[in-house]
Amino acid sequence: MNEDKRKEARQRADRLREAYEAEGQPLLWFEALYKEAQGDAELIPWGGVGKKEGGAGIDVQERTAQPNGGWQHGQARLPLVNWLAELDASDTRGKALDVGCGLGHNAAALQKAGFEVTAFDIAPTAVEWAAKIYSDLPITWEVANLLELPEAWTAQFDLVSETFTIQALVGDERKPAFAALSKLVAPDGRLLIVCRGRLEDEEANPPPWPLTPDELDHFHSYGFRSVKRAEYFDDRDPPNRHFVAEFRRL
Repeated sequence: MNEDKRKEARQRADRLREAYEAEGQPLLWFEALYKEAQGDAELIPWGGVGKKEGGAGIDVQERTAQPNGGWQHGQARLPLVNWLAELDASDTRGKALDVGCGLGHNAAALQKAGFEVTAFDIAPTAVEWAAKIYSDLPITWEVANLLELPEAWTAQFDLVSETFTIQALVGDERKPAFAALSKLVAPDGRLLIVCRGRLEDEEANPPPWPLTPDELDHFHSYGFRSVKRAEYFDDRDPPNRHFVAEFRRL
């Protein structure tokens, strides 16, 4: 993906987000973005159609790369792929939920790692698109709003994977999102959060709206303990802080 196309994709996203926020409908711009792309995956800033070979959709060299380097448009996010690569085989047997699946690359990585995967997104066009890209994989694709999830999903997943989704929410939407994610995890299950991050004294500089360590610690109040907390920086100028946080349900 060339830089001009990347810039166009970001400008489209910014324009639609601002327009729908002005109308008091801050979550509808995702569907508008996918529709406006008209099948051009490179117009989705976080999407794109890339290579599908390999255990997690990318080759060994990329899978062992640092989270802030080597990622290609159209592949599963490296922090997720690296986390999956470190799991024991026994830990990849079970049900996984991919939150805000977009074009499905992370969901595909979860499935290829061994999980029985359900993936959802608020944008119907994204879900339909992802299902076509990965029609060869046994993934259940659903249209759903994180803030209005089916009751049947409560405590049903051994792994809930959230990558760069909560950071798109701000204000009154964020705490209900934490509560909604927490309800999904089965007893002794895992919750994985990959997000833009900032320290308390750092400027937010949105969008997206980075999460703080204190916000991540909020999951403890829902019956989770921290298993892993790591940070990395991307290759932007200046670089952006990110967090990878793994929690276990008590």
